[in-house]
Amino acid sequence: MSLAGRLRRFAGRALGRGREATPAPAPDAVGAFAFEGVRGQVERIDGAPLPILRVHGWHDGTIPVPLRLSTASGRDLAPHAYARTLRPDVVSAGGSGLAFCGFRADFLLQPGESPRALSIGSMALGPIANAEHFSRLDPHYGGFFTRREVMGRNSIYGSGPPGDSSEEFKAFALAAEGRVLDFGCGNGDVVAFLRAHGRDAIGIELDEARIRTHLKPEAAPHVRLYDGSLPAPIDDASMDWIVSTEVIEHVPGIANHVGELARMLRPGGKLLVTTPDITSIPSSFPANCVPWHLLESTHVNFFTPLSLEALFAPRFDLEGLYCLGSNRINGLFVPGSIGAIFVVRPGT
Repeated sequence: MSLAGRLRRFAGRALGRGREATPAPAPDAVGAFAFEGVRGQVERIDGAPLPILRVHGWHDGTIPVPLRLSTASGRDLAPHAYARTLRPDVVSAGGSGLAFCGFRADFLLQPGESPRALSIGSMALGPIANAEHFSRLDPHYGGFFTRREVMGRNSIYGSGPPGDSSEEFKAFALAAEGRVLDFGCGNGDVVAFLRAHGRDAIGIELDEARIRTHLKPEAAPHVRLYDGSLPAPIDDASMDWIVSTEVIEHVPGIANHVGELARMLRPGGKLLVTTPDITSIPSSFPANCVPWHLLESTHVNFFTPLSLEALFAPRFDLEGLYCLGSNRINGLFVPGSIGAIFVVRPGT
């Protein structure tokens, strides 16, 4: 029994010694159970804040025990998925003769729905601790929990319409001054942001339906759509800064654009770039995961800080490297994106 369960049991006994005794509250759902000759134990309940509750434990029966979950909305749920797991620790302790005596039972909740209590048949296992923490997050790819069709590559490594930039990336873009070009401006979010902060910002982007549909009205008059061919429709040496946030990973033949970016900058002009840091993959290896954004199907270039510097070295000098959008996964630092500011080399 958990510490919380023991404390509740102790509190119930103490009240029972009083003049007006009240019943002890039910124990929580974690603990040993017996059902129709089957012995077992619910050892752990997790899943919060996702809309899924997972029950982990073991039992010595060969068929699934009839677990049920009641919810605060009045629903009575059977497991959405049930799987047996290898538990040599239970076998060696004499708890079962079945090697795969462990189990995991998943219950799928509705958005915002709180779990209430677990039961096996008519036997109540007890209420769910911290029930209010479940189903508080709508995860990316959440539809995979209910998907029955075999999925192709595009269902996993997908892409979508251009979205707004984060506040951190826009704060980084504020380093740009004067006449600023947003190269690959997406929906124009950064163009609009820079103009609102006094920069003479314009943008160029591919002339595609997904861009035209999502282009911000306040940015549209300052964005030029084109076919992506070189040279771009920007005059030589006409820009003080070029900003390109989360773009170069999407551009085939990106090395061919290095000279083009230098062409559009005035002498001494600067280039501000951000792109996902692929060192996040080995950095997150101990956590047994891969940052999901790196799986986007339109990513064709994958950079480290060293390779980003090397890409621009023929025409630019590196002024500084930055780290943006980083995370911690199970306590591990995982870099998000590389930020860099380059200065166009004189005479290039």
